[in-house]
Amino acid sequence: MNARDEIAFLTGSEVRINVLRALQTGTRRPTELADQCGCARETAQRAVGAFVERGWAEKRSTEEGYRLTRAGEFVANSYERFERCMIVSNQYRKLLQNLGRTTAEIDCDTLAETTYTEATAENPHAPLDRFLSVVGDAPVEEFRGITPIVSRVFNRAAGRVIGDDTAVQLVVDRDVLNTSASEYPGALERAEELDGFTLYIAEQPLDFGLLIVDDHAYLGAYDERGNLVASADGTNEAFLSWSEHAFETVRKGTDAWS
Repeated sequence: MNARDEIAFLTGSEVRINVLRALQTGTRRPTELADQCGCARETAQRAVGAFVERGWAEKRSTEEGYRLTRAGEFVANSYERFERCMIVSNQYRKLLQNLGRTTAEIDCDTLAETTYTEATAENPHAPLDRFLSVVGDAPVEEFRGITPIVSRVFNRAAGRVIGDDTAVQLVVDRDVLNTSASEYPGALERAEELDGFTLYIAEQPLDFGLLIVDDHAYLGAYDERGNLVASADGTNEAFLSWSEHAFETVRKGTDAWS
């Protein structure tokens, strides 16, 4: 059989998946597999027998039952990750559809540990509300951001948490800079007065938003009209590390504004 046939075999029966997961926890007899999987003993026996034929399981003894082989462990671990990635793909669909190429390196395991927020007909401002929650209202030590749009809400939120001692790095594109200088000149003037503020200008349009405030990162996706439609945020090490890498990748392609 080829790989597709094996995948079809495994996913074609919920019992087989449950038996595979049960064997991940240790050696099991058919009766124990049946109890753990909620199926008949004969059904569990057929499933584990098919695993033996494929080299995924082996029989230890009548008393001990069956256990996974190393090949079976590969299958079990790979299937768990595949299913987890499918769940993330479905749940984070709007975020992924609206992210630009810069964020292509993010993986499903990293996203799976974040808090996902999506704009809906009932609550179109949910990602923005989540953004404000992440920013908070107390001064922070470090503020790093990438924003592809001009936003009064962003300016106000930043103004609340950026203090005299806050280290600030902000990346915008040329159009956002020009619009900000025209519509919010006061905000730029106040930013220039901060000792720790550095503004970076990207010549090419930015297509996603990113905020890192101290140890919390927020990733925002925008539609073609500039509306914030979905976000993912978190404080876990993997997502923070990815966010810092993404920020530096974009920042290195910019020039400091003066």
